Amino acid sequence: MTDALSERFSTEPYWTESLPPLPRTSRELPNNVDVIVVGGGYAGLSTALTLARANKSVIVFEAGRVGEGASSRSAGSLGNLPKAKLAQITARYGADVAREVYREARLAREYVERIIVDENIDCNLQTRGRVVAAHSERAYAKLEASLPTFRQTMGEVELLNSARQSAEIGSDAFHGVLVVKSSATLQPALFHRGLAHAALGAGVFLAEQRRVTDISRTNYGFEVVAGGHRYTSSEVIVATNAETGRDTSIMRTLRRRLTIVPAFALVTEEMPADQMRAVLPHLRSFSDTLQILHYMAPAGDKRLVVSGRAGRSDRDLRTKARRLFGFFQTRFPALRDARVSHCWSGTFALTDDWIPHIGVEEGVHYMLGCCGVGVPMSTYLGHRIGLKILGEETQASAYDRPLPSIPYWPANNIFLPAAVRALALRDRLFR
Repeated sequence: MTDALSERFSTEPYWTESLPPLPRTSRELPNNVDVIVVGGGYAGLSTALTLARANKSVIVFEAGRVGEGASSRSAGSLGNLPKAKLAQITARYGADVAREVYREARLAREYVERIIVDENIDCNLQTRGRVVAAHSERAYAKLEASLPTFRQTMGEVELLNSARQSAEIGSDAFHGVLVVKSSATLQPALFHRGLAHAALGAGVFLAEQRRVTDISRTNYGFEVVAGGHRYTSSEVIVATNAETGRDTSIMRTLRRRLTIVPAFALVTEEMPADQMRAVLPHLRSFSDTLQILHYMAPAGDKRLVVSGRAGRSDRDLRTKARRLFGFFQTRFPALRDARVSHCWSGTFALTDDWIPHIGVEEGVHYMLGCCGVGVPMSTYLGHRIGLKILGEETQASAYDRPLPSIPYWPANNIFLPAAVRALALRDRLFR
C-alpha cells in the first residue's frame, strides 16, 4: 500500500478551492428592520430568504465572511437520517416523537431539493441513495427491527444481509446494509453560495464581518449591536450553531447547551470510473452504524469525499488523513492504492439528545445543534422558523422543543476526547 497522501496534499477545503469570495454589497444597512438574523450559514440564509419572500425586511449579520464557516466544510450529505438513532429518540421522547423526527428528516431533504430547483442553484445535486452498513450482527438486527418505521418515515428502503451486500458496497467487512433509495449528496459550498445569492436577490441585507456583541429587549422589540452600531428589529433569530460564542447574554445561555465537536473531511485524488464502481457500485453515499460514524460519497465523477473520526485527537491533519482514510482502505480493497489530495477540519454542534432544535429563549428565536446533519436540517429548520414568525405554520415541528441542558457542561468540552473514546469502546464491546 502506498502512502495515503498525495504529493500535492492540501489542508484547505476542496469545495472552496476555486470559489471566489461572495461579492460585497454596497447597500447601506437600515437602522430598523423587521427581523435581524445572527449567522450567515444555511439556517440563517434560509430563514432570511423565507421572510424576505414574504416582504419582511431582514438583515443577516455574519461575524466573518459568508461561506468560510461550517457550511462550506461539510462532506455534502443530504440524507434522511438524523444523527440520533431511532431507539435513542424513542427512549427519550417516545415512539410518536421518534417517528416524527425521522419523518421530518425526510421532509428536510425534500425541502432542500425543492429549493435547489426553485432557485436554480447549480450545486451538483445527486439523488442516488445511501447505504448504511451494519458494523456488527447486533447492529444489523437493530436495522431489521426498525425497518417498518424506516419504511413509514423515509420512503423506499431495502435491507440486504451480508451475503447480498456486495451488490451495494465493495467490502465484506460489514454485516449487511440498509439501502435508502432517496438520499442525496451535493457540493455544500456551491449550495451555500446559491442560498446567499437567492437571499440577496430577495432583498436581504447581508452584512459580513460584523460580529453581534449585544442583544437586548426593548418596549418595541430588540436592539442589536453589531460592528459597533445599533440596530432595532421586531424579531431576532440566533442561527450561529457551532460558532455560538459568549458575546451576548442569550448566546452564553444557549452555548451552555451545546457541545462543539471537531469534524474532519477529506477528498481523494481523481480515480478511474471502474475503481469508483468497485467501491460503490451504484455510487450511493455510504455510512456505518457506529455512534461516531464514518461517511463516504462521490465528490463529482472522479473523486470520493470521506468524513469520520469526529472529536478524535490525531495530532495534525496529515495524521488525521492517514488514519481516517486507513479505516476505508482496510475495508474496501479497491482503495488500497488511492491517495488523499485534501483534508480539512470544521466543527459541528451536538445537543444532549443528538437532534437539532428550534425554539425561543428570552423572546429570541434560535436554530442550533445541527448534530452533523447541517445541510438538510439547518436549511429546513431555518425555513420553519421563518414560517413560525410569519404565522404560517400548519403543524408544529418535532424539532421545536426546548434545547436541553447538558449535564456537567463546564467540563463537557474538556473531556470531549474521553467521551468520544468511550463511545468507540462501547461500539466495540457491544457489537
